[in-house]
Amino acid sequence: MVAWYYFSDSHMNKILDRLFGKEAPEQSFEYGEMREQTGFTIAYTPREDDTITIAAVGKGEPLEISFPRAGRDEAHILYMEVTELLRSRAKLGQDAPAIRRAVEALFGVFRGQRPPPEASAPHTPSHTASGEFVPNPGKSLAIDVDGTTYVRLPIKTRLITTRDTDILPLIDEYVRPHLAAGDTIYVSEKALTITQGRVVDMSTVKPTRLARFLARNVGNYYGSEEFHGFGHGTDLAMQLFIEEAGYPRILFAAAVSALTRPLGIRGLFYFICGKRAKSIDCPMSFLILEYAHSVKLAPNDPSGAAKRIKKLLGREVVILDANYRGAFSLGKSTHAITESFIGKLFRDNPLGQSDEMTPFCIVRRAPSVA
Repeated sequence: MVAWYYFSDSHMNKILDRLFGKEAPEQSFEYGEMREQTGFTIAYTPREDDTITIAAVGKGEPLEISFPRAGRDEAHILYMEVTELLRSRAKLGQDAPAIRRAVEALFGVFRGQRPPPEASAPHTPSHTASGEFVPNPGKSLAIDVDGTTYVRLPIKTRLITTRDTDILPLIDEYVRPHLAAGDTIYVSEKALTITQGRVVDMSTVKPTRLARFLARNVGNYYGSEEFHGFGHGTDLAMQLFIEEAGYPRILFAAAVSALTRPLGIRGLFYFICGKRAKSIDCPMSFLILEYAHSVKLAPNDPSGAAKRIKKLLGREVVILDANYRGAFSLGKSTHAITESFIGKLFRDNPLGQSDEMTPFCIVRRAPSVA
């Protein structure tokens, strides 16, 4: 592995160029399913000059952004974000003018503009006030884990931003009023990361050839019905993944994965690279415009943060990373809460992933029925 450091960029680029070859030309996409409710059709169009245009076409001037070939990831992300935005705002019952303002704000974010506060996250009568428990759509509060029933109580908050520089006041405000004896507290790692300022704009990330190569081998099913998120299947996310794990570990993990995948053994790449690298998200959010063009890094010292929260509230604490694939801890105040238990308890991701804004969850045993 030491030999890696003696390659010049030009030598490495030549080697990786041979590995990569040329990619197949991209196809155009068009999304018009919500046109009646939203007033928009969204088009993804690769051009002959090797640029990619994303356009939102409706009443009034069309909204367009063109990306160079090197910005393909951003084009993919914007296309998915704007289609998700239309679905979400239509579901909330927003009218066409309000939806247009949100779409304009999203396109503005990709041009480097800050979204107006009223557009950053939806505010409608159907959204519960902050500080209250919110059972997210399609998710049950109760869950059985190894024969015991637990109740998960997600707590809605206001939008947490990088202006919040400490997680403790937020925990104190939103979680303390609801605590009962025996409760445990689960904190989304996103909330902790934001308060630590570990959120970066996509434009600051410069992917290497190695990042492009590895990202191409991540199966996120982009463009299909099985797509749930980009994961580390973008050059941007993979570059930060590499920087978090380190080049020696990345190369070792890639070699092990290449040898074991044909044998049906999967997951070793992420296991070797570690939880911190795995927790990097790009984009950070599809629907909260404040973070639509952002990448979330791993939080610093999550176990230390969990212990600080425990000292504040006197309850055991887990810093949680959960998504549609499962859940695991990045840090916790006690080893008595096992990874197996955490995975089962949050296997359906009741906290949501985006504009639900429920980053804190109280877990308590359900009362036994006589």
